[in-house]
Amino acid sequence: MSEPIISGIEAIQAILAPALGISATALLLLNMHNRFSITINRIRLLNEERRRYHIKISRNEEPGAYEQFRYSSISSQLKMLNERCRELRNAILYIIGSIFLFVISSLLIGVNIFISTEILRTAPILVFSVGMIMVLIGIVYSAMDVVNSYRVTEIEVKGEI
Repeated sequence: MSEPIISGIEAIQAILAPALGISATALLLLNMHNRFSITINRIRLLNEERRRYHIKISRNEEPGAYEQFRYSSISSQLKMLNERCRELRNAILYIIGSIFLFVISSLLIGVNIFISTEILRTAPILVFSVGMIMVLIGIVYSAMDVVNSYRVTEIEVKGEI
């Protein structure tokens, strides 16, 4: 009589096991999304500043040496920030994909309880493994963003010296 209860508990544990992957990657996703939003806002601010310089130039007002240097700095920062956005976008998409695969692996485990074939026995681990590889790729893109973030900061600091 206790056999079905134990296998039911084991089934629930097996189905919920990928939830750890979902929770962990959701925290990564939150962090990356915040960085992505901040980067987008920074690009908007720098574009607005660059537009002011364009307006000044279109009115035939001669920009000073500092303004010319600042304009050059803004252009360099925008190029690197655009690269950061691309890296963060890729990281976010890979992390979202991994969450999707973790959910699919949970569903496959549940289906495997009722319908057990050779393909269904191996599918959950394969899907989960691909999800973990996607997490790894997302982390690599996130690390590349950290490196570029520092480079953008260096450009900003050099522009103020």
